[in-house]
Amino acid sequence: MTMIPFEYRDFWEVPRLIVCTLAGIEILLDSEFDEATNEYAGEYKVYAMPPALDLDRLPPGAEMPTEEARYLGSIAVSAIEFDSTKRKAMDAEPVLALLRNGG
Repeated sequence: MTMIPFEYRDFWEVPRLIVCTLAGIEILLDSEFDEATNEYAGEYKVYAMPPALDLDRLPPGAEMPTEEARYLGSIAVSAIEFDSTKRKAMDAEPVLALLRNGG
């Protein structure tokens, strides 16, 4: 298992919006909130963000600009293993598998 650091913006039981860097690519994992069901999705949509985009400059609560990103696929939330705090590091293998398969 390869644990990598990440930053998150939303948290409910686990991080719901994650930004990390893998193989020099900034990756966004987004488990969207569904207003109709009042629940978070059971999967992360995974995107490769454009290099010129500075996610640190987005204000808190801002929508992630995924229209500029490359969609890589989805990963079940339950497939991601986190550190004991669930707020610092995660297993990179599920995301790396998407990158290897060409997203």
